[in-house]
Amino acid sequence: MNARTYYVGLLDAIHTAPHVIASEIRFEDIDVNVCYVRGALTLLEGFTLHIAEYVITEPILNRVKYRYHLQTADGQLISRWDNVPHHPNITTFPHHRHDSDGHVYTSPAMSIPDVLDAALSFILPTQ
Repeated sequence: MNARTYYVGLLDAIHTAPHVIASEIRFEDIDVNVCYVRGALTLLEGFTLHIAEYVITEPILNRVKYRYHLQTADGQLISRWDNVPHHPNITTFPHHRHDSDGHVYTSPAMSIPDVLDAALSFILPTQ
């Protein structure tokens, strides 16, 4: 898969997610198999999901760097997933999640579809 095909798949995941109201996504293809994707998604209940990915698509898909930042309408952090290698004590290193209280948690490697699914638990918490 090349970078443009990867981007088209991301757009499809974003546009089919029922809790995404609007999106502003920028795509920069650095090479046929390397791209940078960033932007913001407006979600239900006033939440915003800021996204940034540096991706190599061949020979295997590799999100070299990513950051997904979920916040409230007034800009308060809800959760941020990233793979910056600054928490070596986390068993899922370098993948981890930050919460609004500054705690750091284990996290599997994330993608935009994964984080859209995870955001639902914050937007529509179980009663």
